[in-house]
Amino acid sequence: MAITIRGVLRRLGVKNVSLPATPARPPQPYCYLGEGRALALTHRGQMIFLDTRDLGLTPHIAMHGTWEMDVEAVLGRLLRRGQRVAEVGANMGYHSLTMAEAVGPEGHIDSFEANPVVLPLLRATLSVNGFGERVTLHPVAALDAPGEVSFSSDPEHIGSGHLAFEVEAANYSRRVTVPAVTLDAELAAVPSLDLLRMDAEGSEPQVLRGAAALLARSPGLRIVTEWSAPMMAVRCDLPALVGWLGSELGFRFWRIAKGGAMEPVPAESLPQLPHGDVVMMRGEG
Repeated sequence: MAITIRGVLRRLGVKNVSLPATPARPPQPYCYLGEGRALALTHRGQMIFLDTRDLGLTPHIAMHGTWEMDVEAVLGRLLRRGQRVAEVGANMGYHSLTMAEAVGPEGHIDSFEANPVVLPLLRATLSVNGFGERVTLHPVAALDAPGEVSFSSDPEHIGSGHLAFEVEAANYSRRVTVPAVTLDAELAAVPSLDLLRMDAEGSEPQVLRGAAALLARSPGLRIVTEWSAPMMAVRCDLPALVGWLGSELGFRFWRIAKGGAMEPVPAESLPQLPHGDVVMMRGEG
């Protein structure tokens, strides 16, 4: 049974006490546009277009204006105006907005998103917020080799898109062929990178292998990535990947905790680390 102030006062014999009404939470700005499309405001006051059929990101952003706030806090803390960023797996653009605001008009973001369903939403979000000049959208998959790949997703979970397996679960019913590039080739003219953000549903190892030269020439690079050891382990030798990143490239590792805190993680623990988000930096960071 819930304990209330009125109930406690009643038991103590205190009567006729006037208590202030609980303030109502203001409704989150939201506008349904029709045909499965809506426009909402993030808690930072930025506009974002949403797919109303999505059961993953959309309800949280539509009702609260937030998504992965621990990751958002880390991105805001690591980034500075004028910096150069690459993003792999932009989705509908929630973190793209955070990063575009952080780097300012002097900075630039190369944003990679292969899912053709979310691309119109992402383009509209960047445009309506005036970020078209500081974000270059690449409608391709970033992997370890160029070509064409099959891309699968669950229509009800718009963030589920991934490099397809030969046999997929029944809910991954949407499959398309998309072009693939490497970051090394696509960003060959970029002198160095300040931050790489990835959410590639298990293909992060392929993204990194395809960016070997870019990583090597970016000594101050910080990597903020989703880390799902089971998903990545079916696509690569995960201990070997960790060894390459740590021993050869000099990265150290932190787990993103509640509130955006960063907790150091030994490299040897990464292949068993629970699903979450990880920061990689050289030196002390």
